[in-house]
Amino acid sequence: MPVFRIYQHNQKKNYQAVPVGFSLGAFLASFLWAGANSLWGKAFLLFLGFLLMGSAIGAGAYLNSPILMLSGVAGLALLPLWAGAQGQQWVCSHLEGQGYQLIKRINSESATKAIQAVKRREKANAAPAGKAEPSQQKGARFGKDFRDIRDNAAANSNQPPPSDFNARPWKRR
Repeated sequence: MPVFRIYQHNQKKNYQAVPVGFSLGAFLASFLWAGANSLWGKAFLLFLGFLLMGSAIGAGAYLNSPILMLSGVAGLALLPLWAGAQGQQWVCSHLEGQGYQLIKRINSESATKAIQAVKRREKANAAPAGKAEPSQQKGARFGKDFRDIRDNAAANSNQPPPSDFNARPWKRR
């Protein structure tokens, strides 16, 4: 079952689902796929790369240089692989630049089912209108997707902090 990253926009409150892993569309139609996803800089770089590799193959054939032809063919083979491997990450970066925030990673059959599951979970976790929202749990957050359990910031953690939790090793006791 594929994994999807679910992004939510700050003001608009709409969702976008981006699959994790290799992008077959970016592999098969590199610069066209990038242009269709509004990744104009990447689309231009891929188009320019294909143009340069094609001209290297043509120049190698005209100059009878097998090394130039081979480097052009290798470049033509590697450009789609690069686009396929990095395509989903490019989409995620583009969404974050537009104001979206990563809210969840979820296993689902499709992007629409992943978004529906996140919406259902938000409705279930939403506080009733008459009650105040629970305060945010205090504690250090590391990374975008997980909490560090070493500082007891994990949910439902009833372990007291160690006695030297806030100790300053540079000060004499």
